[in-house]
Amino acid sequence: MGLEVGWYLRFAKSDTIEALVSTKAADQVRHEEHIFPDWNFEFEDREDHVAARMTRKKPLYDKE
Repeated sequence: MGLEVGWYLRFAKSDTIEALVSTKAADQVRHEEHIFPDWNFEFEDREDHVAARMTRKKPLYDKE
């Protein structure tokens, strides 16, 4: 899962990415925070899953 999230962060055409991952894979996604310092990471525990929200620190796209 970590590898897939890395691809999404690298080639994202949006400023925010949300993912629902299993608790077992959550640490792999948290590790991406060290690899992609241009993104903010937020995690919310939900029973047997973790909701991950990744937002660019500097938006690439205008909100107009």
